[in-house]
Parts: sequence; structure tokens; C-alpha cells
Amino acid sequence: MHCNQLFKTTRDIGTSACGRHLKTCKGKARLDEMVSQMSSGMSKADVSLKDWRFNQEAAYLELVKFIAMHELPFSLVEYPKFRSFVDTINPWFKHVSRTTIRSYCIDSYEEARANLRKLLNKSKSRISLTADMWTSNQTLGYLCVTAHYIDDEWELYKRIIKFTLVESPHDGRTMFNALLRTLQDWNIESNVFAITLDNAFVNDNFSKTLQENLVDKGQLPRKGKLFHCRCAAHVLNLIVQEGFKSISSATKNIRDSVKYVKSSQARKQRFEEIVEQVGISPGKRPPLDVVTRWNSTFLMLETALKYRKVYEALKQGDPQYLHEPSTKDWKVAKKLCNMLQPFYEATKIVSGSKYPTSSRYFHMLWVVKRELDKQSSIGDPVITTMVHGMREKMNTYWDLSYLKICIPVILDPRFKMRFLEFRLNQWFEEEAFRYSSKVEKTFRKLFAEYSAEISDPFLEKAHMVDEKVDENNPWADWGQHQSAQQMSKTNELDKYLEEETMSVGVELDILQYWKMHSGTYPTLARMARDILAVPASTVASESAFSSAERTVSDYRSRLKSETIEALICFQDWLRSEDSTHDHIAGNIAGDELDCI
Repeated sequence: MHCNQLFKTTRDIGTSACGRHLKTCKGKARLDEMVSQMSSGMSKADVSLKDWRFNQEAAYLELVKFIAMHELPFSLVEYPKFRSFVDTINPWFKHVSRTTIRSYCIDSYEEARANLRKLLNKSKSRISLTADMWTSNQTLGYLCVTAHYIDDEWELYKRIIKFTLVESPHDGRTMFNALLRTLQDWNIESNVFAITLDNAFVNDNFSKTLQENLVDKGQLPRKGKLFHCRCAAHVLNLIVQEGFKSISSATKNIRDSVKYVKSSQARKQRFEEIVEQVGISPGKRPPLDVVTRWNSTFLMLETALKYRKVYEALKQGDPQYLHEPSTKDWKVAKKLCNMLQPFYEATKIVSGSKYPTSSRYFHMLWVVKRELDKQSSIGDPVITTMVHGMREKMNTYWDLSYLKICIPVILDPRFKMRFLEFRLNQWFEEEAFRYSSKVEKTFRKLFAEYSAEISDPFLEKAHMVDEKVDENNPWADWGQHQSAQQMSKTNELDKYLEEETMSVGVELDILQYWKMHSGTYPTLARMARDILAVPASTVASESAFSSAERTVSDYRSRLKSETIEALICFQDWLRSEDSTHDHIAGNIAGDELDCI
């Protein structure tokens, strides 16, 4: 352990030579001195090093985690200064090559993958997925698949299970084959509930093919009617973009002004001088938006409004500045920010990953709907034109997705079916029954499917009533009918729906509610575990692309696709080990909007 010197031992010689060597071994002396120095520098509250033992394999594992977590190159282990740094900390650490540390990384990934696969296979709840495509700097397409599920302790988890290179063309058939292989590799093909995708046309074809495949195998509840969910964040983006089509000129001068200032160092310096002269407190400067992402346009307008006086002063001292927004432009920007604020907040909420989002989507759409009604009633012709297009787009996606949006609301004990009917009547008036009846019918059929999988004491009693009918009694059939009617009113679902709703003012952890009531409503609890695990947006998969950009950078373009997948997945699983990333609360906890 200390100097790697070997001693011959026999019955005659024994181990006395080894014992004598330990007294003079320089390697042992250096180790004893290091431990002594470390111990002397520790406070009484620190852990004692008396029983400390250096473990080379454990050190390699921690190094692998360090590299994967922080997206570092494997060649780090060959950097001279890294090696001298490690030598200073522990001279007994045996340095390895980049090839060896890569092998350790792949082995660690494979071990973690096997453990996660075993966990998913044992899961009593169904698994929902998010999937999205990403194109690297080398124009290679990668498919990221994330699994979402609720465990036996009613905690919500998400894990990236695939980050794979997809061959071109990236059409529906290619995507279908890639995802089906993923489900089969992880042995979860029969345990999938839903998949959330963005609104790309190819995803419609891909999800339809996958749905048909799983339905033919009898592996989806309700024949897949709840299978394909459209990303809420992308739907909100499309709604706002539809409105922007009619007012693109209103934001042009502000966008050009921001771009003008950012186009040279001299202009930035002049801008900062004016900021100081005007007396605006330090803060974030107006960011240049990405035209296809409305939330970036909202943030640009919101920030630029705070610097209106600066842009006005810039015009006086810079004859080349020709993009000064007019008074009308600033007024329109202010109105847009007021109108888009609810959209921005709604997008943040449905893009969360640390709480169930499917049960919040409906409420966020209602907030957006009310804002559109409010803006429409103001009478501003510019805003009215904008709102008209947004409403049409919103209604289009509502008809495509209302079942997936409404059904989770029933599982919230503060709302249930009565609240849903109330809101739909406010929203659609005479058309409301068409939606509410379809939602309730689908929910009851789904409940019947789940009930068939487990014994329902109420259904068993109803069946016993059928068996005890006296054929010699002319009134027996009437009595049996009355008993069946009464029994149907007291089954698990009706009991839940007729029970008083909780106060909407109560801050509710919906997962803990169903954990506590799983004994009272066992079938509904199973449904809740599956439905509440469905993510409302694809942000969980999209957020992986930030790590992918750093992992598959121009400087690491030679990495094999298998290595890239190992690094991306392993990093995600390591982060999930941290309770701050993985311990899921039912309450909204201010998730940041990673990607929209």
C-alpha cells in the first residue's frame, strides 16, 4: 500500500522482515505525516481521520462524476497542472489516461442505467414521456427522451433515458423506430401512459404511428385517446406568435434600437454613459429577442420600457441612430407587456418539472382566456386585431387537446367535475355540454378500465346483488334494479365526486393528498399516479440541449454517439441524486423557464 515493495514469507521466515520495513518505510512515513497534518488542521467538530483509508477505485468514481457533472473533457486527467494539483492533495493517487477514464465513465453509466432500468420495470405506475429533437453544431440530429413517473412514496421523478443519434431523414417513421427501440431497450413498452411533444408536423405522424402500434398490442388505456399531449409552452408560443403577425411593425423600432446599441463597443459605452446621466439604477440591459420565441420579445419590450429616456437621449447625441421608437411605439409596447404578462407567468408554471403540471394547465388557459377578453373589451384597434387571431389559434388547439387538459382537473379535490362544468359553461356557454359530457364519459370509461385491473369492493357487492335475485318473486327484478341503482351511486368514483370539495384557498400538495387517500380511493389513486405524472410541456427534454451544446462542442466533435449519450444521461442522473433537484413538492416552487 505504501511503497509496493514485496517480501518473501515462509513458515521459517514469517513476517518479521515486513514488520521491520514498516518502521523505516518512507512511503508509510509520508502517509502518516499527511494524515497527521490533515488531522491537525481539522476542528473538533470535524470527522476524525483515524480510520481513514485511501480507496483508489472510489477516487476514480468521484473523478468520473466530477467530469460528467461539469461537462469536462476526458483529457483533463492528462493536464500537467491537474496532475500536480492531485499529487499535492494525495501522492498515492494513480493517474490514468483519457482512454481509461472514459472507460470508467462508460462503466459507471452502464451500472447506473441497469439500476434505473430495474427501478422502472418494478414501477407500479405508468410512465409518461417527453421527447424532442436537437441538432448539433455538426448538423447531426439527436433525439432526447425523458421518462416521468410517480413512485410508491408519491414523489415525482424525471430521468433522461435516451439521447441518441437519429439517422436522416428525420421523418415520422424514423422517429417512431427510434422511440420504439428505446421503449423496448428499457422494457417499458407495456407501461407507457402518454407522450408530450411539441407541435411540429412530423410529431403528429410519429405519435400517431406509435399510438397505433401500442394500441394494437393492447398496451395503452382508452385505446390511446390520452396518449399524445401537445406541449403547453409551445401552444402558448403559437398563440402569441399569431397575434404578433398583425403588429410586427409595432415592435420593429424597439428591436432595431436594441440591435443598434449592441452592434459596437462604442455604442455600448455611449449607452452606458447616458444611463448614468439619466440616473437609472443598475440592472439588466435590454436583451435582443429571438423572433420565433415570444417570451424573449416580451422580456426585450419589458426591459426596453425602463430605458425609454436613454433611447430618447441617444437620438440627440448620435446622428447615425435612426431607429428611435415613436411615442405610439412605446404605448403599444406598454400595452403588449400588460397583455403578455399572464402568458409569461402561465408559461413558467406549465414548464415546471418539480411539481405536477398537467393539473394546472387548464387554470392557466383560463387566465389567458380572461386576459384576451379583457383586452378585447378595451377597444384599441391594434390590440383587438391581435386578440382575434390569438383566440382563433387558441380554439384550434383546445379542440385538439381538451380531454388531456380537462381530465387532470377532476383529480384535484378542490375542483372535481362540478368546477369543470362551471368553468366550461362560462367559457363556451351553449357549447359547454359537448365538452363536459365527453370529458366525464372518457373519465368514467378510464375508471372502469382501471377498476377491472384491481378488485373493487363496491362492484363486487353489486355483482352479489345480481346473483341473489329470487325468480319466484314477481317484484324481485324491481328490487334488484333499485339496489343496483343505489349501489352505483356509492361506488368509489361517485363517492369521490359527490364528496364536498376542499377550499380553493387551501394550499394543496396534490400528490400528498392522493398518498393519504389511496386507501379510500384505490382505483382513483392509481389513475392519479399515472395522469399527474404527465408533463404539460417538453421543457424537461429541451433543457438537456444546453448541456448537449457544451458536451458536443466544436472542440469535442469527435466524441462517439454512445459516449455522448452516456455523458448526457449520467449527468442527469447525478443531478437527480441531489435532493434539491429531485425531491418533488406538490406546490409551485418557482421553477425557472429553461427552454420554451
